[in-house]
Amino acid sequence: MSDNELEKIRIKKAEAILKSQLMPKEIIKVRSQEHYDSLLKEFNEKIIIVDFWAIWCGPCIAFAPIFEKLQKEHSQDFIFTKVNVDELPNIAQKYRITGIPTTLFIKNDKIIHKIVGSVNYDYMQRVLQKLKSFV
Repeated sequence: MSDNELEKIRIKKAEAILKSQLMPKEIIKVRSQEHYDSLLKEFNEKIIIVDFWAIWCGPCIAFAPIFEKLQKEHSQDFIFTKVNVDELPNIAQKYRITGIPTTLFIKNDKIIHKIVGSVNYDYMQRVLQKLKSFV
């Protein structure tokens, strides 16, 4: 392997380390359409997991601790966000969300996976493991 090839590998690894350090350390609660759009732009190469929910939704409240646990375990691999459909209906309408909770997995502004309804921890773990292998 040439010195040039080794240098390219070192640079690529350094860039990956820097990007991982810039990953959010907690779930991002989307505050506006502009905030959401900037997240999609800033993290377009990562998978962004969006939990569409509402405060009055029982299954949403039941799913919240699972989502939080997954975020703690996978914060280096995925961006976790929450969108309250009552506060930001325009984002929910963009993706034609008709039932909540709905979890979207978005990469490069495209939906790569969708889950409608509250699911358990093990199911979400399997989905995340499969998605990790595609990244």
